[in-house]
Amino acid sequence: MEWVENEVKEVGPGVWMRVAIDNISWCDLGDSAAVIDALEDPAQADVVRALIKETTGRDLKWIVTTHWDADHIACNPQWRREGAVVVAHQSCADSAGDWEGRPDIAYADRAVLRGATERIEMRWLGGTHTPWDSVLFFPRARVLHIADLFGWGLIPCRPTPEKTARLKEVLNAVLEHDADAVICGHGPVCTLDHIRRFLSYFDEMLDAVPPLVASGKSLEEIEAQIPPPADMSDWWRFTDWKHKKNIELIAENFVRQ
Repeated sequence: MEWVENEVKEVGPGVWMRVAIDNISWCDLGDSAAVIDALEDPAQADVVRALIKETTGRDLKWIVTTHWDADHIACNPQWRREGAVVVAHQSCADSAGDWEGRPDIAYADRAVLRGATERIEMRWLGGTHTPWDSVLFFPRARVLHIADLFGWGLIPCRPTPEKTARLKEVLNAVLEHDADAVICGHGPVCTLDHIRRFLSYFDEMLDAVPPLVASGKSLEEIEAQIPPPADMSDWWRFTDWKHKKNIELIAENFVRQ
């Protein structure tokens, strides 16, 4: 899977991202620019603002936050001081308290940020990776941003039976969008087909791992018996450690009811 550190690419018309361990994306709304998430390093605020101006010709006006993990909000305070408005789900606002980078506008379930030529449709789908997660859709560009709900094969939460059910519900809601490209929080751009494959892989693992745990197999024995699927071998860092981590997560958390 192609991945070039710090590459800036146009994912869809008017939607860009800087590819990295921690991705950041932005959108030309036609009359201003919106940035999606704000990295983990506040020193990147000037760098990203310059990239936004270079690619869109717009000034940064909006900061749209998918969730409140520290690696997605570090630049909020500076950009907010410079006049940008932070938009996030109400759960993020509740968690932010009086922090300088807190949301200025919060929504309960769904919201739309409208510009002159593009809009950002926001929908809260929390309860798996974090309580806060929202997905964002850019309809003109046909781009979807789902942050850490997809991790290139890594199960994005503790797969208890309750969270497993919610994760399947969330990802099937993601699949309802008519998107050509999907931006995730870390790693390359993916497609809806990658999410469909992850869901089938997840089911396969839930069927295969618990019986082996119950039979007394060690994690090493289970890993030897369940190798990474060949068609996922080029997924970003999947064979390096993610498949092994998934076995550990299921072994520790999933018990069929």
